[in-house]
Amino acid sequence: MARKAIVDRAAVLEMLKQGMTSQAIADRFGVSRQAIDLHRKQFTAAGLLVPPQRHAPAPAPAQGRAASREQRGEAQSQISPAAPGSADMPPLSPIPSLSLDQLIDLIIQAFTALKRIPELEKEFAALRKSYEAALQQIQELNEREQKRREQELRWLRARVNR
Repeated sequence: MARKAIVDRAAVLEMLKQGMTSQAIADRFGVSRQAIDLHRKQFTAAGLLVPPQRHAPAPAPAQGRAASREQRGEAQSQISPAAPGSADMPPLSPIPSLSLDQLIDLIIQAFTALKRIPELEKEFAALRKSYEAALQQIQELNEREQKRREQELRWLRARVNR
């Protein structure tokens, strides 16, 4: 089992609010960057920390000094993204960053869930049978109740007619 380091969450939150990087905070506490990223996600989910705004990557500079301004202008016009809110492209939403360990855990959970599908299908079939049997019983009881009411009504009519 992995060792869990204890960090001062309030200090981590304060450092994150000051704009320190996860790596710098991790170095200060002697933990991994991923551990600080987990705290960052928890703070963001709790509303204690505003998630960082993600920006589109800047276009790569033109290679070589011989590139003319026209060539650089062409390259920029081909690379530049559409204006935010344009009809062609919806606005970008922040993509949550997951560590490799988190991705592996998610994949393992997904495969475990997939393995349970046949078992759950059998359980579902059994529950469906049980439901249909209960529904049948309810219908039979309703029919008996209806017959009993009709019989009682006939009995009351016969008693009144005497």
